[in-house]
Amino acid sequence: MLYRFGVIPCLVITLAVSLTACGSGDNSPSASNSDNNATSSAAHPAPFKVGVATSDAALPPAPQLPTDAQVCSTLEASNSLVRQPSGALGPEADNGTTSAILNPDQARIQAALDACGAAVDAQVSAAISAADAAAAAAQKAAAKPNINIAGASAQQLAAPQYRASQFAVRLVVSSTGAGNSFITGPLTLPSGVTLWIDTGVTVYATRDVMAYAPNPAGPYCANTAVSSTKAGSSGNCLPLIGGSYLVNSAVVGGGSIDSRAASEIVSSNSLYPLMRVDLSCTNTYTAYAQGLQATTGTPCDNGGNFVNTSASSRHMTWWDLAWLGNMIENGTTGVGSQSNFRMMVFNYAKNLTLFGITMNNSANFHVVPSGVDGLTVWNVKVQTPSLSASANPAGNGNPNYLGMVPTIDTAKNTDAFDPGSASKAAVQALTIGSTKTSTAGKISFDGYLKNTVFAYNYISTGDDDIAIKGSANPSPAGSGLFGIDGNRDVATDRKYGFVIAHNHIYAGHGVSVGSETNAGVTNIQVYDNSFDGSEQALRIKSDWARGGIVTNINYNDICIRDSGQALLFTPYYSTKALPNPTSPLYPDFHDITLSNVHIIGTTSAIFEGFQANTGGIAHAALPLGMTLTNVLADSPSNVAVTASDANLTLNNVNLPIFPSNANRVVLTGAASQSLSTAKAVDCSSAYVDFPGIGDSSPSGQTWAGSQ
Repeated sequence: MLYRFGVIPCLVITLAVSLTACGSGDNSPSASNSDNNATSSAAHPAPFKVGVATSDAALPPAPQLPTDAQVCSTLEASNSLVRQPSGALGPEADNGTTSAILNPDQARIQAALDACGAAVDAQVSAAISAADAAAAAAQKAAAKPNINIAGASAQQLAAPQYRASQFAVRLVVSSTGAGNSFITGPLTLPSGVTLWIDTGVTVYATRDVMAYAPNPAGPYCANTAVSSTKAGSSGNCLPLIGGSYLVNSAVVGGGSIDSRAASEIVSSNSLYPLMRVDLSCTNTYTAYAQGLQATTGTPCDNGGNFVNTSASSRHMTWWDLAWLGNMIENGTTGVGSQSNFRMMVFNYAKNLTLFGITMNNSANFHVVPSGVDGLTVWNVKVQTPSLSASANPAGNGNPNYLGMVPTIDTAKNTDAFDPGSASKAAVQALTIGSTKTSTAGKISFDGYLKNTVFAYNYISTGDDDIAIKGSANPSPAGSGLFGIDGNRDVATDRKYGFVIAHNHIYAGHGVSVGSETNAGVTNIQVYDNSFDGSEQALRIKSDWARGGIVTNINYNDICIRDSGQALLFTPYYSTKALPNPTSPLYPDFHDITLSNVHIIGTTSAIFEGFQANTGGIAHAALPLGMTLTNVLADSPSNVAVTASDANLTLNNVNLPIFPSNANRVVLTGAASQSLSTAKAVDCSSAYVDFPGIGDSSPSGQTWAGSQ
């Protein structure tokens, strides 16, 4: 049922607040407004001011760049590669058909990473292995319950004795000319190594598909289908930066990474099948695997129509494939999905850090970390699409194959961060290079996502901004443990084990839990974040093909402006087919808290639990359980609320939420349109221009950015 308050104007009170201690104390969800506003009076504490915190005692210390003495090697950019003000490369930078032109820097960057990884291994891997074995023996002797695998924690291995004296590969601008860019194919990040992309440097992904699909027998990259019945998959492509079985690895610096997903895909192998914008293809995978060229008229096997050996239409871009596979083919054939490379994929790590870098225009998800203990994403900027997506001469400034220029709507499946657990525990040797592993001994990785921090980031993308994936549960059978639990093995240098705080979020789908929640998600803290123009802001989403328990998710001190859906909590996210038609995976969302949420502009909110007997399979209702405290809209009459199967507790809420027997909505407390917004969280400094990247922002800068 859809509700709106009437048009009776509500009372709005604006408070002028001067804060001398913003961000210097505990900005945690449990901190009171008076704790965060030192100048407030005890009788009338000023509302918390979102977006101004510079420190947070609840978080671990901020990451730091390496020192010059900690650098293994320094690589200078070629003077032939110069980034333009738009963020694009020059028009002749990689026009050609050979890997030497299309992918000039992958080999030398990887060689430097491998050499640094070998040196780090020689210095510290034996100590790491010994510490891991000792910790495992101690945990076994203590008979610690509900542990799937023993081993040293990320916090223990962060100590100096487990870090090499030199561990960073630094990419810098040319010292002899204007060069400030690198073009590379997939890189393997070794254990213990930091890739340092210096300020002023841009690392561009090669447009050469051969870099992402090196095996002639497959799996095949850059398609929407790999057969008439099998869809494409991002797993068919190597990521631009990847790594597994890592300890103390990082990607840092003031520079940027641009995957150029709006640029035309090319190939250094003329036989590799590519799809054109007219939906013809250049070859078939069947012929390619045999070293042959299929004749004109042969049906394509990559999602296109027919081979045309003489067509002049340009090749598709990565985002063309994403749109075709997801928005068109999937709806007609049911098997469409793009095979696009992801920017970063990391599996099984202890202490993985992303710090200071800017990421643009990923062909698929930007960062996918799974099974990481000690994941830190701090002061990172993600903007997709950036201005370079439409200005890039390598794409000839063309719109996509449907005639649309790149926008947040056409940059499909470009999630910024998709953190999750791994599917199982692992005992593996550390990766020390692209082809080598350590001989010092194997390390235990329990597969959980633990001690995770997203802080002080700026995120704008075409899909989820941060999406917590509770799809995998590496816990012992029958233990009852959640796939993602923010209270699991919390390090002593922080208050919470999973925090999303002090971030500015723009375009995209905001902070999400799901869609995959089948392994369970619990104990997540989301506080002091702003959402400006996001399609959604706060949401928990799942369905009965991927559902599970989501509980103890706490949102506090949130500003939301001009969002399509400010709040979205639904177990009906899709109609995805059940993996077992008689055994649905029921979404169960309860003990969710929304506190101090300030909503500005026209928007909507959805509060839905799972109805009994939905879909004709007998089961009990799973109502949404949520408490809303001090959740206020400047214009409550401009907020449309849909609610069903929900048990909601309301305290100082002016959204139009009403009890309903028909829709099974039970309220404790009541909403009131006439409530004053004097207690609303302070959003006066919450909204800022996307910072620090000059003309590369497609929306440009405004006076707000100079304040």
